[in-house]
Amino acid sequence: MDNIDLEYVRSVVAKNNAWRGSTLNLIASENVMFPEVSEEFYCNDFMHRYAEGKPFARYYNGTKYIDELESKCMEYFRHKFKCSVANVQPISGAIANLAVFSGLPKGNGRVITNSLPSGGHITHNRMGTITRICGREVYNFPTNPDNPFKMDVDGAVRLVEEVQPDFIVLGKSMFLHPEPVREIREKFPELTIVYDAAHVFGLIYGGEFQQPFQEGADIITASTHKTFPGPQGGIILIRDERSFVKGIESALFPGIVSNHHLHRIPALLAAAIAYDTKHTDYGKRVVETAQKLSELLADAGFSVCGYDGKRYTYTHQVVLDVREMGGGALVADKLERSGIIVNKNSLPWDKSVINPSGIRIGVQEAVLRGYGAEEIFEKLKIALK
Repeated sequence: MDNIDLEYVRSVVAKNNAWRGSTLNLIASENVMFPEVSEEFYCNDFMHRYAEGKPFARYYNGTKYIDELESKCMEYFRHKFKCSVANVQPISGAIANLAVFSGLPKGNGRVITNSLPSGGHITHNRMGTITRICGREVYNFPTNPDNPFKMDVDGAVRLVEEVQPDFIVLGKSMFLHPEPVREIREKFPELTIVYDAAHVFGLIYGGEFQQPFQEGADIITASTHKTFPGPQGGIILIRDERSFVKGIESALFPGIVSNHHLHRIPALLAAAIAYDTKHTDYGKRVVETAQKLSELLADAGFSVCGYDGKRYTYTHQVVLDVREMGGGALVADKLERSGIIVNKNSLPWDKSVINPSGIRIGVQEAVLRGYGAEEIFEKLKIALK
């Protein structure tokens, strides 16, 4: 233990900063914050403080400035999304999901979500919070036989009619196409629709993807650090003031979160303002870069997934089937040795998550750092030879 001291910690942090700063990060669930946000609005006295409860109704004293900022942050997102509720206290997208899944009324206990093989997130599925903590019985939407990265809408409608779920969850972790929010809403006017926008929140924010509330979703949960270049954390947006609002908010506090990491709040508000004033084309550049990259890879002979007759992707993500190159685990390790960071990813036909068929690429951080599709493609092509 003699070599574990402050200098040791400092050296490892410095090594990581230097290493990750020199790599091309293409992890689809990561991003850096907008440069205007990182230091001034994130690293400050708020990181040491507590503010249990809602703004202006706290269980602690000394909160007058976080009360002001948190209330303004909620107001900003309510205005942006034209919704009734914006709760910025979840400390992650998974916590936002947990609050919603546990706070919504329980009828027959059934929910329908996207399966893990088709891209659904672990929190939506049996081994995750929706069943293990919230006790919901999970059914999965069928996938399109011609494109397993998309939902079979007719089959989904039949499943909703059969299961009569308490609510459904749309949105994915491997997320290439818009979800059929409008089609499902038209068939089921009273159904509660939760849209997990963790991966696409920044694209929705920038107007470059589907707009879930306008299409009929009731609740949006999201992370604030993937395609939205803010601090790590989560958010819950609710379109209308509904009877379930109180249940969700009380599930979050006092049920799940005590201190909600206050230094996130000024950074989150600053990131939203920066997006709206200094980086207005960020979402557009992200989507265009992913689409161009997918086309370059396909033209070069790589097996790019998700093509629907027009595009391989409508988001920040590009998914490759790399079975013929040794599988996702081997390829991800090979890329890391070349200074490119991706993650292995299960594809709809996979049986193993240890060595799946695919890799998942996200361009959102690369775009923020100034990379274009051609430069990303050339680096990938060289590394994958």
